[in-house]
Amino acid sequence: MDEVVRAKLYWTDRGSHKIQRANLDGSKVQDLITTGLDYPFGIALDVPAGKMYWTDKIGHKIQRANLDGTEVEDLIHTRFFEPDSIALDVTAGKMYWGDDYQENIQRSNLDGSEVEVLIDLGRNLRIAYGIALDVIAGKMYWIADAKYIQRANLDGTAVEDLVTTKYSMNASIALDVTAGKMYWTAGDRIQRANLDGTAVDDLVTTGLSGPEGIALDVTAGKMYWIDDSRYIQKANLDGTAVEDLIITGLSKPEGIAIAY
Repeated sequence: MDEVVRAKLYWTDRGSHKIQRANLDGSKVQDLITTGLDYPFGIALDVPAGKMYWTDKIGHKIQRANLDGTEVEDLIHTRFFEPDSIALDVTAGKMYWGDDYQENIQRSNLDGSEVEVLIDLGRNLRIAYGIALDVIAGKMYWIADAKYIQRANLDGTAVEDLVTTKYSMNASIALDVTAGKMYWTAGDRIQRANLDGTAVDDLVTTGLSGPEGIALDVTAGKMYWIDDSRYIQKANLDGTAVEDLIITGLSKPEGIAIAY
């Protein structure tokens, strides 16, 4: 795949029922999918295979397509299903997601076959609002009930509480496994901590009204996020040099991902 396609920012927009992409500097916004979406939410990319995956909460389905939006496929489509965030382990051929309806975390093969429930969050009255994978260490991380960050083994065993916060966590978490850090959106700020939940830091604490989806470009030392379901912004990984990337033409963007 050529570098022009690789260096892209992808996002879902639940307000306009679209999936879009742009260059990492916010230029050249493109509509990729504009029909057949009810409430596109989480998004994840398999760049080597040239595929993007997303959840549609109101549409009760998980879908995928080529990175240019062609060849849309239904992978899982069932009535009692409200998939939230989604993450991929492309090496193992697995996708992971949180299901708000059944209050659990599930996974399947990348083609949607062999669905299995990994963690029943409903027993603790918790819903998984975000999910991220550290496939090297065999761990998955998620935000539960917008208050806790938890992790477990990729098979759902050994659940741990890592962070509890007074701020409402707004549905997204991202990992920099090389640096041993996790980043998340919370209330009116962006925070990070070590992967074991220690050393919580405030990174961006001013100018934000409701940051949501977050994605990292660790090679360039940048993070990207959606604020107040209206803007896409970026900053250095330490929270400095905040920039507006896209501030017009968005309705209610939600999930965000980077194609390297």
